[in-house]
Amino acid sequence: MLEKGFSVPELLQPALPQSPSWFPLPPGWFVLAAVLLIALLLFVLFRFARRRRNLWHRQAQAALQQPHSVDSWLALIKRILLMHQPRADVSRLLTPEQLLEQVNIDNDLRRQLSEKYCQPDNQLDASHNARLSAQLKSWLEKLPYV
Repeated sequence: MLEKGFSVPELLQPALPQSPSWFPLPPGWFVLAAVLLIALLLFVLFRFARRRRNLWHRQAQAALQQPHSVDSWLALIKRILLMHQPRADVSRLLTPEQLLEQVNIDNDLRRQLSEKYCQPDNQLDASHNARLSAQLKSWLEKLPYV
């Protein structure tokens, strides 16, 4: 057969078709990219909204680390209660005793806060301040996020 002019095809490296192009992409990839982008955007927006909603919680935790007078402790407790209860309910709490009934603290601290409220000497000593701060911190951690 070779004598008649036939040539032997190259079988070691056959001619292959060209590889398919990556561009332009099919429309399904654009739809998938848009869905993923929208999902990512919604995730970021919800996380940002949650972080912004719980800003008061971080501020309250930072405020618990600072020393306060009795008046400022009660103001801080009232601000925290306003985040969890309707304003009308919190505004009905006129005395410190009524306000402190909403908080889980020792009776000794509750009594001292009630006695020293709006007095010229309204400072707690360092040990009572530390104890009150620790108890308010545990109370704050038990409160639900809003």
